[in-house]
Amino acid sequence: MIRSSETDILRQPSQVAILRYLRVRGPAARIDIGAATGLSPASVTALTADLIAQGLVREIQSSPIPNGAGTVANAARGRPKILLDLVPSAVAMIGVKLTINHIEIVLGNFKGEIDVSRQHVTNTLDLDSDALVETLCHLIDRFLADHKDQLSVRPSGIGIAVQGIADANSGNIMWSPALRHRHIPITAPLMQRYGCIVEMSNDANCIATAITQNDQWHGAGDFAVIMLGYGVGMGMVLNGSVYNGPFGAAAEFGHTKYQPDGPICNCGRRGCLEAYIGDYALLRDAAGLIDLPPAANSLHPSEEQMMELVHLARNGREDIADLFRHAGKVLGYGIANLIALIGPERILITGSGARAYDLMEPDMRRGLREALVAELRDGPEILHLPWDQDLALLGAIGQSLLRYDERMFSVSTA
Repeated sequence: MIRSSETDILRQPSQVAILRYLRVRGPAARIDIGAATGLSPASVTALTADLIAQGLVREIQSSPIPNGAGTVANAARGRPKILLDLVPSAVAMIGVKLTINHIEIVLGNFKGEIDVSRQHVTNTLDLDSDALVETLCHLIDRFLADHKDQLSVRPSGIGIAVQGIADANSGNIMWSPALRHRHIPITAPLMQRYGCIVEMSNDANCIATAITQNDQWHGAGDFAVIMLGYGVGMGMVLNGSVYNGPFGAAAEFGHTKYQPDGPICNCGRRGCLEAYIGDYALLRDAAGLIDLPPAANSLHPSEEQMMELVHLARNGREDIADLFRHAGKVLGYGIANLIALIGPERILITGSGARAYDLMEPDMRRGLREALVAELRDGPEILHLPWDQDLALLGAIGQSLLRYDERMFSVSTA
């Protein structure tokens, strides 16, 4: 039986369906690919032979099945399976992550993995539209030159994860706390400069994409992922696809309201969820309780500064712990609104700002109980996804790979 998470694959051309299946669940046997995609054994054999000939897919052997004594039980049972897997070096993608005063460039492969990473400290707030594009091109060019030995092929695309509100349809950064200027076109000038696919989304949507491309986190059904960090973002997956909305910037969870006359948010309005939960909000409120180093007053907290607050909260400073508890309660009210409006099957909470999730969760659950009747709140599963790797960059690469798959098929059949 084909699971609901795989029905979206069936709407894609057959070779693309195979590539995407292998990216999420590979290595896999031909029989498993056929069962998941609904393709006949003959079709799978023919299509994968073509993909192997193109250098996109390769055959590998699984380990033989030993018996209890550690030897192969019999020839039929112990013979290694022939599995299919993507060739990592077949395609290269550049990933870019833009946050406050920080730009990270990575090299991704055809399997969606990150091979090389380079970080740059840049005063992003001083960059206007032209200067931002010029800076990105300079850093990408330098990255390609420095890592030419790791590149067996020319990069086929660039994926960009942006902190803030990004219009994925037009390719414009509408607003970002990393920039003073608004409505900055990004994808068009980079496409013109590099002549390849350029995809851009906000960091939360990129995280949602990364989750859909990892079988460990995926699972069936609609889900929302809430990203806690400097700010608060959300990516939403409906019917197997990240929902961008008609204007390219949907699911701005952090800018929904908790209290109309509440503290000012970085977006310039008052009472947003982010103004209570974001790192800068927690640091702002902590500054009224304890003496903070001068660098912390920039409201651009470092991980070290935030971990110091967490350490204090876990070691007897109840006033600091109360800040995290209150943030959890506000998050619970926000999740209640999300459930009432959308009712996703799962809600994942992740990001660097979830470092104190253990302090926030009890009051988050309490806020959810206060805000929503049991018949609604008890439906969705709420999970914490540890931030042990940068899912935003993985998703930026993943978005470009999705577009590459589609374009490769259309070009090959033109």
